[in-house]
Amino acid sequence: MAVETNRLFFGSMLGFYKSFFHGFTMVLFGIYFTKLGISLLPYALLFVIGDGVSFFLKPVIGVLSDRIGERYLLLIALILSSISAFMISFTNNILYIALLQVLVAVSLATFLTVVIIFSLRSITLKPEKKVSVFGGVSGLGWVFGLLLPGVFVDILGLKGAFYALFIIGFSISAMYIFFMNQFKFELREKSYPSVETLKKVLDPIVYKTFDIAVFSAFLIFFVRFAIGKLGMSGSIVSLIVAFESLVFGVSEILIGRYVKVETKRFWIKWGALIHITGIVSLLLSNNIVLFFLASGLIGLAGAFIDVWCYSFLCEAIEVSKRGTIFSTFSLSQDLSTITGSSLPALASFLAINPFASMILFPAIILVYSIKRG
Repeated sequence: MAVETNRLFFGSMLGFYKSFFHGFTMVLFGIYFTKLGISLLPYALLFVIGDGVSFFLKPVIGVLSDRIGERYLLLIALILSSISAFMISFTNNILYIALLQVLVAVSLATFLTVVIIFSLRSITLKPEKKVSVFGGVSGLGWVFGLLLPGVFVDILGLKGAFYALFIIGFSISAMYIFFMNQFKFELREKSYPSVETLKKVLDPIVYKTFDIAVFSAFLIFFVRFAIGKLGMSGSIVSLIVAFESLVFGVSEILIGRYVKVETKRFWIKWGALIHITGIVSLLLSNNIVLFFLASGLIGLAGAFIDVWCYSFLCEAIEVSKRGTIFSTFSLSQDLSTITGSSLPALASFLAINPFASMILFPAIILVYSIKRG
């Protein structure tokens, strides 16, 4: 039990840092690449390449974690992510940036997958409360990751912001090394990716893929609409987007702690309906209050779906095979990015309101969950 508790709470802190780091680098790289005059097309290609590499890497990470454990894989991910992001600030060569950007994507894929396995592998009892702590704390990292880069750049300058991120990463890595021996967990068998593995996680993959796709599409559509058509300031847009992560993190903790487990079979359906309500509020008006409401509802919907998915995996999957299972489930992150990013092209082709097209994703979740009972 002590190992389970140590892994859960320290893993939650690492999950917070992972989300913070991911959000921080998204904004910081955008600022840096803009300063260098790199166009959006090369940057988008780098993103797709990195996502593709991470997609194929995750099952391998799961197999390795079941064989050797997560402790050393997590240390490698911590160090690699900090160094690769820091090195980008030392070059303006597009080829070197491309290579480093892929390295960042690979390290983030490793970090994301391993921190989930590390935190949740040993959980067996009352998974709803425990996975909600991990998911909620991890989600709150996005709030700071999205809001702080601009502040760091304003105070420290662009180079100083890269140095600050590296120092934070180095400090987290050093702290992890100090406590690492407290997280030992004996593994009993080896597991491998297979069709059977995919079948076990198919429902959570479907739910989480289209859940995150709603947020991805919201980011793409809302940022362009708010800045391009409404003329909102970047700081207000950042606050609205970060509000989603704040509501997601707080709601996930509250759901795991206070919502009755007996209602769990309805959580996916509630999440889908709340998503639809949030999207409808985007369609009703250009009022800033409704934008915050929509952002918050999307976060609340995601919290219900997230707690259900991780608690289902902790209940249904034996401990020794969770590395492969969780790594397979984490493919939903890449699939959701691809799915959410493809919606603008579909909306343009069909000549429909971009926000209205987002209803497709929660509709799929709702129909699939009803079909699955």
